[in-house]
Amino acid sequence: MAKVKKNTKPETSIPTTSMGDISFLLLLFFMVSTVFVKEKGLDVLLPQAKSIEKIPRKHAATIYVNRSGVISIDDYAVEIPHVSVIMMQKLADDINILTCFRTDKDTNYGVMNDVLNELKKANTLRVQFEAKLKR
Repeated sequence: MAKVKKNTKPETSIPTTSMGDISFLLLLFFMVSTVFVKEKGLDVLLPQAKSIEKIPRKHAATIYVNRSGVISIDDYAVEIPHVSVIMMQKLADDINILTCFRTDKDTNYGVMNDVLNELKKANTLRVQFEAKLKR
């Protein structure tokens, strides 16, 4: 008896030789046709000086903080805990005292925050922040 061979299905294969070209073209197409949306973010309104006002030095106490964190009140170096005591004494001497706060642009913000907290303790609420004029 003769053996009859069954027809086997021929194997099908997907040619992958041009798969890299096709994926590159698809990637290029999506890169060119995609529209990127620019994020708007938050609108920040920075304060600007409207006028220059000369502060009378007779009723002013100047606090300067330099970039290394040294605090001086009217040209005398003080430590952070002494700021409130000195400002309470100045407020008792002159009820109309105005505190002029001047810092270096590279000053650590933590030191400035500590000085402002000491001014709150001393109830010295009239604080002016001084800036240099741009020329």
